[in-house]
Amino acid sequence: MNIAIVEQSKPYRESLKILLNQIQDFRVILDTDNHSDFLNFLKTDTIDILFLDFECIETGGAEIMLNYSNSFPTSKIIVLSYSLEICRYETILQTYRLDVMLKNSTKKDFENHIIEAVNKAISIQ
Repeated sequence: MNIAIVEQSKPYRESLKILLNQIQDFRVILDTDNHSDFLNFLKTDTIDILFLDFECIETGGAEIMLNYSNSFPTSKIIVLSYSLEICRYETILQTYRLDVMLKNSTKKDFENHIIEAVNKAISIQ
């Protein structure tokens, strides 16, 4: 599975990249801290899963990312947050088929969550 990470914190982004690349069949092909890099990347490549920093949604990237969700309905978006307070955005999460994961999750949690999200997406199609 090809994975992109859009995360403002470089140390967290690097850690997540290392963690995900250790999981069989997962490959991080883009990691960036901004929406422009991500959108430029999409001009030539596609991804299966996007890990999106919750802060990116709150700082004006929501419209861009939600348009991405509509343009690439088979890709899965997993929003990363340090707390479950993001759930106050439940309508947005449901409307655009976004999953939420806590940033302090374990490697096994990430692996299980991704597999579950992908299986759920496959069963809906």
